[in-house]
Amino acid sequence: MEFIVFVESAGSPAGMVFSQGSPKERLKPEEPWPNLPRATWEPKEAGILNLSLLFRAVWPEVSNLQDLGNKIGLTLEGPDPWKRVEALGKALVMALEEVRSWPKPARKELARLLPEGWALPHPLPPSPPTPPLDLDEAFNRLWGKGFSQRRAQREYAAKVAAALERGGIVLLEAGPGTGKTFGYLIPLILALQKGGRAVVATRTRTLQDQLWKKDLPWLEKNLGLRVERALLKGRENYPCLRRLMELEQRLVPEEMLLPLRVLAARNGDLDGVAFADPWLIEELRDRPQRCQGQRCRFWGGCPSRRARDVARAAKLVIVNHAVLGVDLATENALLGEYDYLVVDEAHALPQALREALGIELSPKDLPSILAELHQMDQQEAAKALEEVNVRHREFWDAVRSLCPSGRGRLKPETVTFLLRNAGLLCAALEDLVFLLKKKEREPEILAGLMAYKDELGRVLSPGSGEWVQWSSRDEDVALGLTPLDLADVLNQKLWPKVRAAILTSATLSVAESPKFLSTKLGLPEDVPFFSWPSPFPYEQVRIAILAGLPEPDHQDYPQALASLLNRVVEIAPVKVLVLFTAKRTLATVRSHLMNIPHLAQGVDGERDQLLRRFKAMSPPAILLGLESFWEGVDLPGKELEILVVARLPFPHPAEPVLEAEAERLRARGINEFRELSLPLAVLKLRQGLGRLVRTPTDRGVILIADSRLAFRPYRLAFLSSLPVAPKIIHAPEELEVVLREVFR
Repeated sequence: MEFIVFVESAGSPAGMVFSQGSPKERLKPEEPWPNLPRATWEPKEAGILNLSLLFRAVWPEVSNLQDLGNKIGLTLEGPDPWKRVEALGKALVMALEEVRSWPKPARKELARLLPEGWALPHPLPPSPPTPPLDLDEAFNRLWGKGFSQRRAQREYAAKVAAALERGGIVLLEAGPGTGKTFGYLIPLILALQKGGRAVVATRTRTLQDQLWKKDLPWLEKNLGLRVERALLKGRENYPCLRRLMELEQRLVPEEMLLPLRVLAARNGDLDGVAFADPWLIEELRDRPQRCQGQRCRFWGGCPSRRARDVARAAKLVIVNHAVLGVDLATENALLGEYDYLVVDEAHALPQALREALGIELSPKDLPSILAELHQMDQQEAAKALEEVNVRHREFWDAVRSLCPSGRGRLKPETVTFLLRNAGLLCAALEDLVFLLKKKEREPEILAGLMAYKDELGRVLSPGSGEWVQWSSRDEDVALGLTPLDLADVLNQKLWPKVRAAILTSATLSVAESPKFLSTKLGLPEDVPFFSWPSPFPYEQVRIAILAGLPEPDHQDYPQALASLLNRVVEIAPVKVLVLFTAKRTLATVRSHLMNIPHLAQGVDGERDQLLRRFKAMSPPAILLGLESFWEGVDLPGKELEILVVARLPFPHPAEPVLEAEAERLRARGINEFRELSLPLAVLKLRQGLGRLVRTPTDRGVILIADSRLAFRPYRLAFLSSLPVAPKIIHAPEELEVVLREVFR
């Protein structure tokens, strides 16, 4: 197919003919152009392909030309119009090639934006896979594709393969650079060639997407390793087709809705949509209280329903820890039965499962259910509805007045008082439910109201000491219920149901033992455990413990840390990440920073936005981050060269579940600090330090700005977890020596 791509430049269009996917000739503005289909960025007249709209539909995760260029490796902006035209044409060819592999409904939806004269390329017939016969052949092919020989990766994969073959559970700790992702995917897919089903659970949706969009396609293309696979996220990550239709009726611009219709047809999720405003995404989310189930006329094409159906039928399902927890709580209703389980970032599994198995209620929950009532039903049930609203306000006002700031366990006297208010609210809900039942209307809303009533009752009356009741009051309030002990649940509902389980992470052990994590997960003491350190060289990495600073709780600490940061950047004008454990300390330190470019979480944005901005900044620059920056942050090379830990990451002793666990340990005569708080802090520190070295050529300095690590008795537990021996420094001139050893 031949076509013309053009851009307006100084009043004259610069055009270029493309043939067979390549630029053929430049077109002179003063001469007649051939009668070929045309494309440009946001055309001013009909009949021309809108590249802005097409790219938005094909790559919804990018919001502008610069981001798109970075994604596909082209420079789409610049002063030279001919270079822009050529780059846009190549991007168009790449977009059309991307669409070849789409399912038929998505191709049909995308075709709606094509003007006359344009056609989507036909799908290519799948090439027959030639999978490797065994692990040795797979890794020989892998290394033949330019991957370096990594003995640790090969050993790691052999342990995975052995566990899948014999069955049972194994813990595999592998430092950054080991290659654990391919190390477990290759033997897992080879095992699935013989039969069975598998679930891979990652910690975050971002890691899910990396497996789904990058790692698995690479293995399919380069190693011929194919398996029927599916990606499943929580239902609210998918668009609701009924809401999409309602937005069309509200005259939301077509340039926003058409790419979203394409996304829905692709069974895509809303995580990667960067071009739409947040309110639009929230409007589209598939929420249970909005769902009409099989009565909905869009049920057949519902993205979240199709995603669940595909997941239950697939041989390999990629989920996150939260979805794994929901499946556990619903007796495999989401995923169906499976034979193999791989849990990546397994150190975070206990917290994720507690959240999935627990309950959290906020003042926003009930209004979001009631908002779905049709206007007619609201009018007919006005009196009952008003009573519910009044009792709802009274209940949450009581929560606000009784619960202290921050997060803590609910006191028995608080629960007693709240039960009276909850009783009035539940009675009002029952009256509303009775009225709606009589009219045989709104079954989904009825189910949502009854579920809310039941959850409120469970939070305030759990009926067992195995649950922790808690409250949270910061910008708003919340009440929750969290299981105290996961071991019994997992030993009943998970471990006996899988043939083999691989639990892996860069940080599974404390003092070279996995006992802390394995106990939480209900695993036997003799569960097989293997560990491989990071193969990255640390010759160009230094660690310094700043013993000369005040302790973190001292009033002078924030200003002292800010002064130190100012001095550090003066000596070494590079990029710095500072990890905090408290918002207040971060804010105070920020207020004392001098004229250094810096970004602060909670002030200048949240994690993903801050990371994009930080990467675009020129050094020197400082990024101040909280909890979400301790894990999952990848800033290789010059994107990060100094890491500062503001405080040892001990958990807050008043955190509800931790407090309950500590009480249980004390009752058994066990030191709760040594057996609970200290291991949690060591694991968290190891995760945080892993942010610095991400490639074999990285260099840098880690500064631990907590002087307690120099003299407290527990220091040995931390020091044994550091990748290189630290230097304890007391004076500013010693710090300068450490920095200049790396940044000469």
